[in-house]
Amino acid sequence: MNAIEIAKVVEAAGAAALTVHGRTAADFFSGSADWDQIARIKEHLQRMPLIGNGDLDSAEKVVAAFRRYPVDGVMIARAALGKPWLFRQAQAALRGEPIPPDPTLAEERALLLHHYGLVVERFGESKGTTLMRKYACCYAQGRSGAREFRTRASRVSTPAEFHDVVETYFPRSGE
Repeated sequence: MNAIEIAKVVEAAGAAALTVHGRTAADFFSGSADWDQIARIKEHLQRMPLIGNGDLDSAEKVVAAFRRYPVDGVMIARAALGKPWLFRQAQAALRGEPIPPDPTLAEERALLLHHYGLVVERFGESKGTTLMRKYACCYAQGRSGAREFRTRASRVSTPAEFHDVVETYFPRSGE
């Protein structure tokens, strides 16, 4: 592990901040992020802010990271792919406000379609539809019926197909 040496080099090179993910390349997405290792870097930095990353999939975990570790910020990554409302929840928790509830499945479906519209507006119909295949699948993760939805969403190629798959196959249990 050479995180401390790398952090010093990055700071000496003039970086504005350093984000550290608490896993090694060999870990890939398995195991847990090592926040103790992230924290050890802080005492070796002179002026550069340290941003911790890894396993932050709830507002409570974001608050706990700030309370337990000497980080200047945190980064939410993979968890936000299927829960973009996580940022609003974390913001409320950090302010000491009540954490907004997760959206209902109907609200998630509407948000997914809005997200799709924004991506298509930015990248065009063809590329936007291709890009949203992955993100659409993330929205359904862990839900009953998610496998069927993912199978169909991963094959769409037009806006009409995307809308049809979301309206027909996006999980509905609990509505």
